[in-house]
Amino acid sequence: MALEKVIETDGASIAIWQIEESIEELNTMLDGSIVEKIAEKYSNEKRIREQLISHILIKELLGESKEITHLPNGAPQIEGEDKFISISHSRKSIAVAISDKPIGIDIEEIDRKQYKLHKRFTTPNEQKWIEANSTPHQKQLISAIIWSTKEAIYKLANIEGLLFESEIEITPFSPTEPNHAIQFNATYRNTPCKCQLLVVSCQLLVISFDN
Repeated sequence: MALEKVIETDGASIAIWQIEESIEELNTMLDGSIVEKIAEKYSNEKRIREQLISHILIKELLGESKEITHLPNGAPQIEGEDKFISISHSRKSIAVAISDKPIGIDIEEIDRKQYKLHKRFTTPNEQKWIEANSTPHQKQLISAIIWSTKEAIYKLANIEGLLFESEIEITPFSPTEPNHAIQFNATYRNTPCKCQLLVVSCQLLVISFDN
């Protein structure tokens, strides 16, 4: 079983799974009815594996199996539960957060493309923040943090068409303690929100809540 970590933070429970098992192995960890519904709905192996793990993590956090349904805009919700859920995938991990209040999460590997493409998703102030850093590593790190934060906030806000490059802005900070949770602020459409940055298995995990 590749449950990597469970984090309790600010009214939310977050479980992270390192993707290792085959679909057959994952099937044995869930109720047969949920396995059947996933197999009926999805044909792509990657999507099936993501769905199975997401359901396994919900079972881990709630103590019982629950189905995931989706709102018309694609946002996930837990059937029969008055709770909020956010799900994120990277190449090697899946993270699920369950909270009593709206939440958005993103798990992200640091990649050179984030700096290469940063002008597509950053505001002018964020571009100044990136370029104020002296080393390529720092520029790449800040670019990755901005991208991951905006992904998390997009899920939190649940506003279709929210623009990364102009309607979400992160307040600059110094990520000087990668082994500790860092609190920072951001806004979307002038609505303030609070964010938390953690590093899990060399990946960025950003959690966002409304203030």
